[in-house]
Amino acid sequence: MGKGHKRGRGESEGQESRNKSKAAKLAQKEVLPEPEWVFDEERSLRKIEPYWFTHRTMAKGRWWKRELFEVFCKEFQDQAPDYYRRAILAGKISVNNEKKPLDYVLNNGDLVCHSTHRHEPPVANHKINVIHEDGEILVIDKPPSIPVHPSGRYNYNTVLEILQSKEYGYRNLFSVNRIDRLTSGILLLALTKDKATQLATELAERNVSKTYLCRVRGKFPQGKTPCLEPILVVSNKLGVNVVDPLGRPCETHFTLLSYNPDTDTSVVQCEPKTGRTHQIRVHLQFLGHPIANDPLYCNEKLWGTDMGKGGVKNKEIVLERIKAAKDLADLGLGDDDDVKAENAGTDSKKDALIPSSIPGDSLDADEFPCPECSIRRPDPDGKKLLIYLHCGNIQGKGGRMRQRCRDGLNQTLLNKATVKFERLKFDTSGSVGYFGGYT
Repeated sequence: MGKGHKRGRGESEGQESRNKSKAAKLAQKEVLPEPEWVFDEERSLRKIEPYWFTHRTMAKGRWWKRELFEVFCKEFQDQAPDYYRRAILAGKISVNNEKKPLDYVLNNGDLVCHSTHRHEPPVANHKINVIHEDGEILVIDKPPSIPVHPSGRYNYNTVLEILQSKEYGYRNLFSVNRIDRLTSGILLLALTKDKATQLATELAERNVSKTYLCRVRGKFPQGKTPCLEPILVVSNKLGVNVVDPLGRPCETHFTLLSYNPDTDTSVVQCEPKTGRTHQIRVHLQFLGHPIANDPLYCNEKLWGTDMGKGGVKNKEIVLERIKAAKDLADLGLGDDDDVKAENAGTDSKKDALIPSSIPGDSLDADEFPCPECSIRRPDPDGKKLLIYLHCGNIQGKGGRMRQRCRDGLNQTLLNKATVKFERLKFDTSGSVGYFGGYT
């Protein structure tokens, strides 16, 4: 029996075996058809036609001995109770692949499934450039706006899924380091599970350092500026973090590279010594120099005129302002399902330039109604699908990976770069710049 697991009262060895069998089936990835990507050349967007997707999970301990309808209403509040009632009665929410009544009591070993009509947000249609590839490692220049792996509202519109599609043809990729969705730069992917484990260990033991470049608001101080302020997660659901004495220890070193008086912005080199979510962005906000186009941490409507400099005075007010924002996706929070939009009815399929939230084909009347299909969301502003933050250097014990980004936002620059990693040396060329330049 696994460590930490105690057999419940009345739970037989046969039941335990059945639980393991169900867990094994759950671990198997559902075989889905190749997604239907829609490319909006005018807005430079990559979209996905909405599709049916089944979420599967074993009943969690806190769900045991509770009714199915009550669990969904309390645990998953992104939909109204009426939706969950209809979904259970229609069999879109099932247990052990069987339709159950609203008052079905969940038990240990139950497999809970929820089939939804999934609407993924669009991402920028940038080419994913390969910096280096060998039999064990794939190094890419991750474009902004694309999440690394499936999470939240993103499944196919992710780096891993795009690379493993027919478009690029890779198989069995394992992510090693993580880069925020709006951030660009070096991303390490392992081609084997053993290499992924090895690299993950190197990162966990902090044997790998990273260097970022960013463009911030105002004239940054000369020389090196360390920031050791702790960072607290104030909303896991929204993904909002602030400097707070109750937070986890963090350390980032900043160095001014240049200042542009015409735009009143500075280019700053960032060296994070720890790896907290939004660490660089939050530390720069605390120092009074947020990333110049950061939709979340450089937003006076949310943080006030001081923009969180020196610490946030009232976290509750800030959270209420964020929740009340017209479109959380514009704040870089598009992973959440709390985005509000007006009901504009269901449109029929027109052409390739359809908003991503509108289904390509309307569901038949006898099909289970999808609440997303009756909501029309405008396509995002392409300028808001990135921030001026770029991972330009990763260095391990054996050397370094370096990928420089000098050009403007929409201009491609091919430049010779030398990449070294784990005592390997080789040259590569071909990097796309999303950074605002050095001057």
